[in-house]
Amino acid sequence: MTSDVARRPEPGTLTNGPADLTPATRTLRDEVLADASPYYARAILVAEAFRETEREPWRQKRCAAAIAKLLQECPIKIRSGERLVGWHPSTHADETLQAEIRAAHEYLASEQLYVPASEGHMALDYPRILAEGLDGILARVRATRDAVPPCSAGRPHAEVFADACETSLRAFQAFIERYADLARSLAEVEPDPVWRGELALISEDCAHIAHHPARTFRQAMQLMWFTFLAAAMEPGDTHHCFGPGRVDQYLLPYLEADRAAGRLDEDMVDDLLDQLLIKCNEFHGQDLMSALIVVIGGHTPDGEDATNELSYRVLESSDRVRMYFPGIDISWHRNMPEDFVRRACQLLRNGKGQPSFFNDEAIIEGLARHGVPYEHAVDHLPSTCTETSIAGRCNPWVAWPYMNLAESFLSALADAGDGATWEQLLEATDRHVAATAREAVRRGIADQAVAAVNRPFPLLSCFIEGCIESATDISHGGATHNFLQPEGVGVVTVVDSLAVIKHLVFDEGRCTLAELRQALTDNWEGHEALHRAVRLEAPSYGNDDPWINELFARVAGVWCDGIEGQLNYYGGPVLPGFLGWTVWIHFGEQTGATPDGRRAGEPLANSMAPRSGARLKGTPSMILSAGGFDNTRGLGGTTYNVRFSGDDLAAEGGPDRLKAIVETALGTVGLYMLQIDMVNTETLRAAQQSPDDYRDLFVRIGGYLVPFTYLPPHAQEDVIQRTELGL
Repeated sequence: MTSDVARRPEPGTLTNGPADLTPATRTLRDEVLADASPYYARAILVAEAFRETEREPWRQKRCAAAIAKLLQECPIKIRSGERLVGWHPSTHADETLQAEIRAAHEYLASEQLYVPASEGHMALDYPRILAEGLDGILARVRATRDAVPPCSAGRPHAEVFADACETSLRAFQAFIERYADLARSLAEVEPDPVWRGELALISEDCAHIAHHPARTFRQAMQLMWFTFLAAAMEPGDTHHCFGPGRVDQYLLPYLEADRAAGRLDEDMVDDLLDQLLIKCNEFHGQDLMSALIVVIGGHTPDGEDATNELSYRVLESSDRVRMYFPGIDISWHRNMPEDFVRRACQLLRNGKGQPSFFNDEAIIEGLARHGVPYEHAVDHLPSTCTETSIAGRCNPWVAWPYMNLAESFLSALADAGDGATWEQLLEATDRHVAATAREAVRRGIADQAVAAVNRPFPLLSCFIEGCIESATDISHGGATHNFLQPEGVGVVTVVDSLAVIKHLVFDEGRCTLAELRQALTDNWEGHEALHRAVRLEAPSYGNDDPWINELFARVAGVWCDGIEGQLNYYGGPVLPGFLGWTVWIHFGEQTGATPDGRRAGEPLANSMAPRSGARLKGTPSMILSAGGFDNTRGLGGTTYNVRFSGDDLAAEGGPDRLKAIVETALGTVGLYMLQIDMVNTETLRAAQQSPDDYRDLFVRIGGYLVPFTYLPPHAQEDVIQRTELGL
């Protein structure tokens, strides 16, 4: 094994990508790309555990037995040069194994393990895990049980909770010790003295962190990764949208302590960060669209800028690694160092879609409105797409349910009738959108109630603040903060449809409501002249027309009004959102033609940005259009996509111009977030024609990064139809 080190770029420059990784880490990257797959065989072990506990009346204990069996019997391995150990198993099943996996899923479904639920989408309480150690957490579990009087009504539940947590925690400790033993056995036969020494250190570190707090940066990284890995394996066979969270915040004290003690290996820091980002891709290949994120920047609990040395180093690592996961999200605010924002913008030059920018100030303000204290709100993070979670303290219940606002509008159009006035149509739209919001809350609460019965998570409950303190599983409401986040999909489709009707029906008299409705029934066939007028003449959202901006604020506001102030099943707030994920595609497939000129089956508009193909004046007017709506209300998540030519950042002053756009969008207009694609139309068309040559072309949709060539054709076309703007 070579001791070569990663190359650090000069300030203001990009790295050479994977060529700047150490040889061992570059090999690890290649192996992960070749091997990554979901751990489908996990279901077999879980089913075996459930069969073995069929006579156990407590669901929590059955789930604890399942995660214990999983951690005891799942395969493990350490690859040569892998300093950050803990492998997410991959399954490449033959027909026999596939049949076993199907049978396991059928059994688990009969046991009601698979119910509608929003799981994962959070970061764990890593600061406390690292500082307290697993023995310390186990001691808190036992103390909580012992604090409940033996003859009280709460004692049985406290005992079950504690027993399930202890079973899970002890199995997790044994899992880490399996890696200590494996590293030691590999070291005994390793001929390379450098790698033999690394294996000995891995074994020592794993043996320590299986019980005790992390003492070094390397141990902190290792314990964080093991905890993330185990928490992800508890509910499913991929990462389940868990994430490492604010790594630049909770790892910094260990970095500084190592440096002060004179034991810090600077190159090892970069290598571990590179391996962390690479290993985030172990959970599945690029053919499955999902999200896993790391958040950097933001504020500290005392209100200071949180950007630090590790924030910069994570950016650099992302540029060296250049893989699908993790998404790098910048928690932006006005006092963030200008150089850091500039470097973040410059990173987009490598064509991998990193990073995206979130409005730290707006999100903190919105959380305060729902009673979240500032020192908790600063630890907000996108739950993986754009919904809101609070690291280590929250059960976010994100993106549930999705509701089709375009369908609500079509119902409103029918309800208003052909003789409706403009005001009557607006009132009908308000009624139907509000009713859809109320139905979203009703459905969400009902699904939370079912999940509470069927889907406890005893291991996860050990790592989320509030659960041990209350002796309550996270699925029963134990977290400090419990959210429900319904998503209204297609708000811009509704706004553009209303704008078309006002312009063509009520202002110009070009057609009647009856004629327009007939065109929709006919899917615009035979109504080509009207369709051209809709697409080429009627105004649309995205050009800073004051009356359309007000219309947008009204429709979005009605959705929020119907949700805000409601309480979810656990008694926490319900947060409205406008996230489209991939649902804007699926809802479009189910929705008939709409007055904005969209044909039946085509995607709806995606969240808060103008619809794809809209005629736009330019970047400023596009961004200003969303300013009439108070984005601090959209904590359930919004996305705002913009696309620029791939060459714009390379031009002189390009990063500074993009930086100005980001700061205007978030700081002046107050957008919730901004995600940017730097790719021209020609490149996207070439990728359609030769997908094998563009497997590493990533684009942003629905709040996260996806390989463009894995999108279905109509979704690819929707990305291409986004107006290509200039910086």
